[in-house]
Amino acid sequence: MPHIYKPEEHWSTETGFPAALAIGDSWFWYLNNSILGTLVHHPALSDDHRNLQLVGYNGAMLRDYVGDGRFADTVNHFLQPRYAEAFSEFYISGAGNDAVDFGLALRDDCSRARDAASCIDDARMTELLAGLSQTLRTLVAAIRAGTRDTVLPRPIFIHGYDYPVPDGRGFGFGLIHAGPWMAPAMDAAHVPPGMALRSDIAQILIDRLNDDVFAPLHDPAAHVIHIDSRGILHRAGGYKDDWANEMHPTNLGFARIVDHAWLPALRRYGIALE
Repeated sequence: MPHIYKPEEHWSTETGFPAALAIGDSWFWYLNNSILGTLVHHPALSDDHRNLQLVGYNGAMLRDYVGDGRFADTVNHFLQPRYAEAFSEFYISGAGNDAVDFGLALRDDCSRARDAASCIDDARMTELLAGLSQTLRTLVAAIRAGTRDTVLPRPIFIHGYDYPVPDGRGFGFGLIHAGPWMAPAMDAAHVPPGMALRSDIAQILIDRLNDDVFAPLHDPAAHVIHIDSRGILHRAGGYKDDWANEMHPTNLGFARIVDHAWLPALRRYGIALE
């Protein structure tokens, strides 16, 4: 039976030890479903890879995983060689919450913006991307340090995001509520309310994260793989079938991303089967 270990859980021989360490934000932790929940139950996944160790949390930022970040001690615990060498692969998801915390790198006043590009503050965007790049490189280096005595490098899969629709919908489940995330940042920057403009701003942000932060680390020879998920989910018409809210896919949306982006990458390593 597939199992995703939370940080506080102890590994069990009855349940099975985890094959992967997943360090991530809400795309890994989302309550109703997630990339990982979809993945471990997918019939194409090899049975040897259905147990995972998860670190991070909803709302986690990439910087939380390194240095004096709030989850850094937990990450470092699992990156000790005696643990890290037991993992056959590593998954990373992060940067979306950092971008929201950074105000999406928008100008202070976008009220007169006629297109998305004119609403981006280039200096802020450069600062955001540089910080994320440094943090992600630090995390990848820590993984490699923890597995330095292994015969072959363990693959590291870096998850990119698809283009969200900043329509002001947040998450709600019983007494648990979160968000919205993007619309408030755009409101604070006085972005005009048209969804076409706001969706274009979101697209620029996701493109910059993928092209400037994730893709430069993509190196199949070094077994670092950028999983590019852009353009898979709908952004107009029936987009709510794919998007549960501003930032997170529905179960159907997660399944589409796993099918179209994750499985092709994992098949190269025998983690997923044809």
